[in-house]
Amino acid sequence: MSDAKDEPTALPAVLVGHADREIAARQLHIAVEEGRLDLLELDRRLITVYSARTTDELVAVTADLPMAAAAREPIELSVGSGSRKKAGQWTVPAEITAECSSGSITIDFTKAFCPHREVALHASVGSGDIELIVPRGWMVDVDRVRAKSGDVYSKVIGPVLVGAPLLRVDGRVGSGSLTARYPRRPRRTFLAWILRRPRPA
Repeated sequence: MSDAKDEPTALPAVLVGHADREIAARQLHIAVEEGRLDLLELDRRLITVYSARTTDELVAVTADLPMAAAAREPIELSVGSGSRKKAGQWTVPAEITAECSSGSITIDFTKAFCPHREVALHASVGSGDIELIVPRGWMVDVDRVRAKSGDVYSKVIGPVLVGAPLLRVDGRVGSGSLTARYPRRPRRTFLAWILRRPRPA
């Protein structure tokens, strides 16, 4: 007869907040735009999303979507002396590895879809450069990156949006650099400058 104290204790369900529900709802709307779900199925799943109390309930609603599968697969980016850029519309996984010897890697999250509250990025830089571009409102933590003779700095210092992702970076930099910044604001046209219109956001 087994002792009740030896039986594993079930982990409590993790409660979700408004930001988690909005992320799941966005995944469903994208699936409709891609023709994977019809409007009737969208309505049915949205009811489940906005009534969900735990992460397990949200995962069940989006588990059969390719976007959800892509978000579970880690991404590995590696260059020697060349250059590589990850940009445009893509799904951000929970874990990214970027290795750069003497070339450059740019990871642009501006138009990416991120279903995670936290993303781990493992960086390894020799004499090259890694540049991280994140939307305004995101958080970036580079405190766990070790630098030998190179530079590690983050220009992401603006206000943080509630529920925005945290990009947590770790790893090492040799003689190169690792930079995190916001996208550059678009320039005013000559006409806008003459009319003293404000610079585009």
